[in-house]
Amino acid sequence: MIPPEASKTWTKQLVQEHAQAAVAVELYTLPLYLTAMASVRDMSSEACRIIFSVAVEEMLHLQLAANLCTALDASPNFSPPQYGADVPYIKPYDPETGERGFLNAVLGPLNDETVNTMLDIENPEEIPQGQLVDHSTPQHPYSSIGEMYDGLMVGIKQVGVEEFSWTTRHQQAHWPKQQFPQIITSYADARNAVQAVTNQGEGHIVQESLHAPPWTEKNFPIPPFYRLMNDPNDPEPYNGYSHFGRFLKLKNAKLPQVFTGVEQPDALVNRPLQQNFFQLLLLLETLWSNGGVNFGGSTLMWSAIMGVAKQLVVQARACWKAGVIPNWFDLAAVGE
Repeated sequence: MIPPEASKTWTKQLVQEHAQAAVAVELYTLPLYLTAMASVRDMSSEACRIIFSVAVEEMLHLQLAANLCTALDASPNFSPPQYGADVPYIKPYDPETGERGFLNAVLGPLNDETVNTMLDIENPEEIPQGQLVDHSTPQHPYSSIGEMYDGLMVGIKQVGVEEFSWTTRHQQAHWPKQQFPQIITSYADARNAVQAVTNQGEGHIVQESLHAPPWTEKNFPIPPFYRLMNDPNDPEPYNGYSHFGRFLKLKNAKLPQVFTGVEQPDALVNRPLQQNFFQLLLLLETLWSNGGVNFGGSTLMWSAIMGVAKQLVVQARACWKAGVIPNWFDLAAVGE
């Protein structure tokens, strides 16, 4: 839950809670984006390729956020996301801009409303030209993910870099040959990891660019240093543009035909999806708690995690084909 009012000073606990919120935010995007992708009738369409490229980077961001938690002496929390509820430290609604992604997000097919929600979630931080956002005191809830990450990095400095152990125990690095660090051993590593997340996700814009629409994905490039490289599921040119830019490309194009459905949370077709998503969360929890020691090592465990993630698309698609909106979260059914 978002605290009723922002604390007056940064504390180690508040910094740790911000890092845990980062994990929650990155996990929040996966069922939402994959459900929309699975609804598309032609899985070879560019829309599917775009959304899947984003989902791959969200898995990377989840890894980086979990590593950041570990470095800051906090345990990553891989709890299921709750759509329609407040997201920790993120402002769910801004009446001045109409941003509502975190407040109104619902699982559904790929359509104009879904794309607008995805754009709200990946909304770039608006920075007045020549100015820096002041986070010397906590100023949550924030209006964007990028602003939350900015606050986190300032909080680390305010509390004192030496107050954190920067332990690498059970941290993970499963994308080889990247220029930015994945294992976080220092404030500099954390800063570069956060820059990778925010440049790939929201990107940054200055006020003067707000008056130059229509925007395209080319208005939101990712600096080469922070691009995800050497991943066949995130090829060029997609890896060169932020998630906001890629979703803008969807908005500016004709959306593909999709399946439709109705909510049937208890439908049997949901069960495989629910069980596999529960398994995914359990594998993530286990990997960051013991490094995959009982699973043949972290590399094998991460391969299992990615395999489960791909299977989730297949199972969500089976729901759509049955005329049912995929339901990921009935943990009572999972436990039966």
